[in-house]
Amino acid sequence: MKSKPLFKNRFVAFVDILGFQDIVKRMETTPKLFDTVRYALRTIRDQSNAFGEYRAEKREMNKKRASRGKESSRPTDIAMTAFSDCYVVSESEDVWRVLAGVQALGTRLLSQGILCRGGIVRGPAYHQNDILFGQAIVDAYKLEKDVAKYPRILVTEAVRKAGWHYHEGRWKEQLFTQDHDGCWFLNLLTPSFSQWKPLSNEETSSRELLLKVRTPLVQSIIDSGNDLNLLSKFHWLGNHFNVAAKKVGHVDLIEFPLQGDGGSDDPE
Repeated sequence: MKSKPLFKNRFVAFVDILGFQDIVKRMETTPKLFDTVRYALRTIRDQSNAFGEYRAEKREMNKKRASRGKESSRPTDIAMTAFSDCYVVSESEDVWRVLAGVQALGTRLLSQGILCRGGIVRGPAYHQNDILFGQAIVDAYKLEKDVAKYPRILVTEAVRKAGWHYHEGRWKEQLFTQDHDGCWFLNLLTPSFSQWKPLSNEETSSRELLLKVRTPLVQSIIDSGNDLNLLSKFHWLGNHFNVAAKKVGHVDLIEFPLQGDGGSDDPE
């Protein structure tokens, strides 16, 4: 008799808050960072709770439909686990919940001045009741750690293909963005187009979102000083911000200070 597979194939997102240790160190000289981090972690916790409530409501609704002899709606086993400065979201049936949830949460954190980096993959994993393990968990972590490099949440080709109809339809081609190195990532510089009730996103226009993001982003660039590790990440995001701002209009672009001798703005 054929044995039951140990793991389900799941869409798995591993997301890390960038510079978390540095933020904690800076709290002594910048007390407002304490509230920023506390609010960010509370946002992640609330999103996790919302997913759990949604899953329970969906299960209860299907039980009632079955008792009435009606066909059940498509089930969901979406799960979210948060630990320290990271979180994992996964789902076995549909990719759109993972994509919409991670995008909305990433945008919410970005508007608070918190940068995220991550990876979303498809593969075997176990994720239930805050217990998670399996190859897909490892693969998502390695994608975040070894490939993402910048504050972007990468998606593999399998994930992109699975969610492409969602990108072209509901999201009006604004969910995925392809970077200069060929990698595809979630677009966090646009408000959520999803109408899924459990999401933690705040309804706002593209222009309002960019205006909210711009202030903490500019301050972060200033605070980075001569730290090239931080500057490279903030400059990457600043460049993508400028691309989005030009499309939307009526949003000031981010002007990066010249490095080196601090010469004239005019190269001639």
